[in-house]
Amino acid sequence: MDRHAATAVVLLVLVGTAVAFAETERLKLEPTAIRESFVQPAFSPACGCEESRAAIRLRLHRADSVTVNILDAAGDSVRVLTDAKRLPRGRAELEWNGRDDQGSVVPDGTYGVEVQLAGADRTFRLPQDTILDTVAPTARVVSYTNTVRTGEWVRVVYRVSEPAHGVLYVNGKRTAVTYTKGRSAKVRWKPRRAGRYRIELAALDLAGNIGARSPIFVVRVRTSA
Repeated sequence: MDRHAATAVVLLVLVGTAVAFAETERLKLEPTAIRESFVQPAFSPACGCEESRAAIRLRLHRADSVTVNILDAAGDSVRVLTDAKRLPRGRAELEWNGRDDQGSVVPDGTYGVEVQLAGADRTFRLPQDTILDTVAPTARVVSYTNTVRTGEWVRVVYRVSEPAHGVLYVNGKRTAVTYTKGRSAKVRWKPRRAGRYRIELAALDLAGNIGARSPIFVVRVRTSA
């Protein structure tokens, strides 16, 4: 290879490097098509509660024709939520009821959300997944305060079958909730009047399923001295 040919090769390499660098810098400066997103962490089509549908929120940098697919663990689409639907710039809200394209409830498991933007010619797998969970948790009372005075705390220590909140019922009325994801925790209740109270405990999981109540146990409350 003569000197001129070698020089030409070097120039081509430099030009190619410069073009690649310029393209990289352009992509860095180009606004992200999806500015932010949210996928509800867990839901249950069987709970009959606010968590019966999975909320999906997007904030688009600009209006676009959007297709949203729900994907199973294998990456296959089980439901098309929107098919080339025109969504405006800014915030858009969708929801999934846990059913596939044929209208059947899909099996419990983890599902992803794929967003295709026609105008931007890009496809995104949102970073958050959602868990479809229709199985209610169980709760077991470990220990409790059986006698207190008015103004003192009744403490109930419990264990649950999965990460869930503890729900305390006093004389059949829902009275206190522990907002924790722990498998073992305690819930507290402060009685205002003396008397004999019938107590039950249930577990409420993150998808909104609430399990059966525990056997009734009794707490006696005495008047403060």
